[in-house]
Amino acid sequence: MAIPPEALVDRVQVNIPFSFLVDKYLPRFLEERLNPEIGLDAFSLNYYPKKVFQDTARAFKKARRRITLHAPFQDLLPGALDEWIRNASRQRLHQACRWLSTFQPVSLVCHTGYDARLYQWDQKGWLQASKATWKEFARLAAEHGVRLMLENVYETEPELFLELLRLVGDPNLQICLDVGHLMAFGGGDFPRWLAALAPHIGQLHLHDNHGHGDEHLALGQGKIPIEPVLHYLAERGPQPLITLEPHQENSLAPSLEYLARIWPWE
Repeated sequence: MAIPPEALVDRVQVNIPFSFLVDKYLPRFLEERLNPEIGLDAFSLNYYPKKVFQDTARAFKKARRRITLHAPFQDLLPGALDEWIRNASRQRLHQACRWLSTFQPVSLVCHTGYDARLYQWDQKGWLQASKATWKEFARLAAEHGVRLMLENVYETEPELFLELLRLVGDPNLQICLDVGHLMAFGGGDFPRWLAALAPHIGQLHLHDNHGHGDEHLALGQGKIPIEPVLHYLAERGPQPLITLEPHQENSLAPSLEYLARIWPWE
């Protein structure tokens, strides 16, 4: 049953890089009462002083908005076979985790950094290195009451996530299913991924594309089967955290309107 788009504002997150937020969009987020998923990229972590992070967190808390965070991912290889590269990646993730107590997010989204072109010849080694990394960060996130989500990007096999979850063995570690990445990079086999991972999906990243690249279109403007995905998950459990990822100035409103028409949860 369709619901008003404005009713969804409380029920979804909206992705925004930290620098975009503090330099331009914070007033809009507060005025429209949007729940942010704040991207803590390397530039922001290095450039902005402590007070800017604290003031931003304070503004959202005062507005009683729910916060999720997205950890840095560019250039990071948290499961690297090279110990130096792996440790550098962990250091950057630790830098982001220093802000967990300030923002008090409900989740922290991270990328595994897996690319078959790099690791298919030693996937077991990658899994063992990744196990150590995500054990550490799942525990750290739990200490702050934060759920840790691993997001798919270039992975083409859902079983890779299942094995990583099994090895880590921490219920605080879940999956963030990015439907756009699955369509553009992962082969687009939604039935297979949902059948394998549905019990472990704690968050969704929703945006659209035509299967040829990470276009980040408004929902309904590409070929991703968003409605079947949502209904499949709604039939099997409570609503996961949902993040909209509008990368164009005018794509948030049509995404909310589309989502309102197909919303499957009570």
